[in-house]
Amino acid sequence: MTSFKVGMIGLGGMGQMMLADMQKHENYSVRLVWDPNAEVCRATQSVTPGLRIASDAASLINDQAINLVYVASPPNTHREYYLLAIEADTPMLCEKPFGVDVAASEDLLARIENTRTPSLINFNHGNALGSTFIEKELNNGEMGNIKGAEIFVHLTTWPREFQKTATWLAQREQGGFTREILSHWLYLTRRLLGDGSVTRATVVYPDDGVSSETHMTAELDFGGIPLFIRVATGGVGPVGTEYTLWGSKKSFRLHSGGRISCSTGGAWAELFTDVEDIGANDRQRTLDGVFAHMSGENIKMASPEDGLAVQRLVEALLVSGNK
Repeated sequence: MTSFKVGMIGLGGMGQMMLADMQKHENYSVRLVWDPNAEVCRATQSVTPGLRIASDAASLINDQAINLVYVASPPNTHREYYLLAIEADTPMLCEKPFGVDVAASEDLLARIENTRTPSLINFNHGNALGSTFIEKELNNGEMGNIKGAEIFVHLTTWPREFQKTATWLAQREQGGFTREILSHWLYLTRRLLGDGSVTRATVVYPDDGVSSETHMTAELDFGGIPLFIRVATGGVGPVGTEYTLWGSKKSFRLHSGGRISCSTGGAWAELFTDVEDIGANDRQRTLDGVFAHMSGENIKMASPEDGLAVQRLVEALLVSGNK
C-alpha cells in the first residue's frame, strides 16, 4: 500500500486536528468528509483544496475513491459506522471510546472479528515516543520490579476549549473526562501491566442528573500492582495529566503533550529534549503506526479488542463510583 485516501466522519475538535495532521503526512490524503453540521463541512472545504463533502456517512464509507475511514464522532454512533465499514470492507480508524454500552460493544467486536477488514482504535499511546520507550525499558528489565502507578489530572474547565462545540462531552450519557482522557492512560497501563480491575472508585457528579463527572478518585489492580487515580475539574492552576510508573530501579513520568521524565532515585530528568514538539511528533508517529499496521507490518497498535477492554474499565469506574 502506498497511501491512504481518507474519508473523514466528524469535523469537531478531534476531526480538525486529525485533518491537519494527515495533511502533513506523506501517506495520507483526506479526500472526502461528512459531519451532521453542514456549515462546518463547507467551512472546512473552503480552506482545504480538493476536499469533497459526502451526502451522508453511508455514502462516504461506500465511496470507491477512499480506502480508509476515520471516525471522530460521539461514541454512540461508532457501532453504526463500524457495521457499514464491515459491509463495505473498508478499513477503519476510530476515535476512542470504542462505545458506551458494553454489551453492544461485545456484539460489535464479535462482528469485527468475523471479518478481515482492518480496524484500529486511536489511543494516544499506541505509538507515542515516551510510551514505547517506557514499554521497552520495562520489558528489558531496566525498571526493576513495578511498585505502582498513578494518574493525576487537573482541568480548569470541561470540556476543554478546543472541544467546546461538542456539547455531548459535557453530558454523562456519552461524555466525561473518564471516557475522553482517562481511557488513554488506562490503555497504556493495560498495555504495560496486563489486564486490570477496579478496586474502588468515588465519582462526583453535578446535581442536574445530566452533566458529566467533575471529580474522581479511584484505585485499580493490575496483577497485584495498584494504579491510583485522582482527577479534578475547576479552579485555577496548571492544566494537564501526569502519569507515573514507579519501578524499583527506575521510574518514569509522562506528561500531557508527550513529555517524559526519568528518575533513578533523584530528581526527575526530562528525556528527549532534542524533540521540539513531542505532542506533534507523537501524532505523526500515530499515523506512521496506523499505516504500518494496516500495511501488514508487525507493529503494536490499539485494536477493537483493546478498545473493549478499556471500555469495560471505564464503565466499571463510572458505575462503581456512582452509588
